[in-house]
Amino acid sequence: MSIDKQPKADFPEECHAIVLAGGSGTRLWPLSRNLLPKQLLVLGGELTLLQQTVTRILRVFDPEKVWIVTNEEHVFEVRKQVGAVHPGLEAQVLAEPLGRNTLPAIMLGLEQVVQSSEKALAAVFPSDHLIGRADAWAADLVRAAHQAVRERFVTFGVEPTKPETGYGYIALGGELDEGVYEVDGFVEKPDLLTAQAFFKNGSHLWNSGMFLFRVKDFLRQVAKCQPELWAWWMARGEVPLVQGYRDIPNISVDYGVVEKIDNITVVRAGFSWDDLGSWEAMYRLGEKDENGNAIQGDVLAVDCRNSLLISQGGKLAAVGLDNMIMVQTRDATLTCPMKRVQSVKDVVDILREQGSRLVESHPTVVRPWGSYCVLEEGPHYKIKRIQVNPGAWLSSQMHHHRSEHWVVVDGTAEVEVNNKAVILVENQSVDIPKASQHRLGNPGKVPLNIIEIQSGPYLEEDDIVRFDDVYGRVKK
Repeated sequence: MSIDKQPKADFPEECHAIVLAGGSGTRLWPLSRNLLPKQLLVLGGELTLLQQTVTRILRVFDPEKVWIVTNEEHVFEVRKQVGAVHPGLEAQVLAEPLGRNTLPAIMLGLEQVVQSSEKALAAVFPSDHLIGRADAWAADLVRAAHQAVRERFVTFGVEPTKPETGYGYIALGGELDEGVYEVDGFVEKPDLLTAQAFFKNGSHLWNSGMFLFRVKDFLRQVAKCQPELWAWWMARGEVPLVQGYRDIPNISVDYGVVEKIDNITVVRAGFSWDDLGSWEAMYRLGEKDENGNAIQGDVLAVDCRNSLLISQGGKLAAVGLDNMIMVQTRDATLTCPMKRVQSVKDVVDILREQGSRLVESHPTVVRPWGSYCVLEEGPHYKIKRIQVNPGAWLSSQMHHHRSEHWVVVDGTAEVEVNNKAVILVENQSVDIPKASQHRLGNPGKVPLNIIEIQSGPYLEEDDIVRFDDVYGRVKK
């Protein structure tokens, strides 16, 4: 992908970008799941939200100064997506061993920045927001950098377009420079009456979740405000990352640092912004038909008005809906009034309490070697379609509780069972007995598709013992 870099003569070369690419995006369920959160989805246009974010950043920052922080579950998909934007970014992806919110994630990124320069700056960007007017965004970065070099912590505030109860707000103080203000405080997701008052009097901006600061100033505040986290940071070279991460607090950068410091400044954004945090936002930004409906996928809408109708799982027929949300995937359907979209998070919480896998993944799950799709399952059996990319190999593994039967649909499979290798082509099959060490690979130049039939008393994905893996997933 070709990107025209737009260097800013007055933008400091020592500034690095940290992109936060973790999180689950529960308010966009059932499209967004833990294993495929909203930043990895195409929600409009041709690029995912993550790809849109790094494309915009690369117009200002050099690739070697961009760091993307995600978690172990998403690291291979994140590398694949950012590598499609710029191959050099694959090596810039950092994986958290555990989810510990935004402050530890930022510090993991800062570890790559802190040794670069005594004057190093860092800009922090969420990867799941929609931003327009990229030139204005770049100009605002310059204004923020001018404040950061004066030892100020800078955030970006967005002019509200309506009373919104789903966003955090920044209280404006005195104006320091054109479009730059002191911060009088923060308000987290106010009630409707408060949001209406903010909107009417213009005293508050939406908190965009983007920051720019001088690294040594930020770390000084961490030492002051979060001594437990600072102790981990100081000992990080002596304690394995997994162990250290297990013991540190789960805390956001807003609550852990930003809301506790005094020398904080807000830049009034000249760019358009939306965090796509609800289905109402997806409707608002979507292209409408003559009846005010935003429609995606195989949908038949009869006498519907002002509704969001999405299908990724067959024909969706809707009759007589007004101001409604209907989102259908292969394994789940959401229906709710437009005014109740903030309650989708409650649905996800209930499903999680029930132990439902609908929170975790879609029927099709992306893996570094390809993907698998659960076609059918029941007590003691599961049927999958597995696609292996050309030249890719699954890990050498075994299962304690299940046996498997593989049938090649198309492509060429190289199968190892207990150190014996065989080549299979379409309509040939092999049995994988329980507790046998086995491996599947695709030595060909076209994708390999097989049908896998599992049988046994326990069929979950955690019944895998890995012996060798080209993607580094063997736990030492």
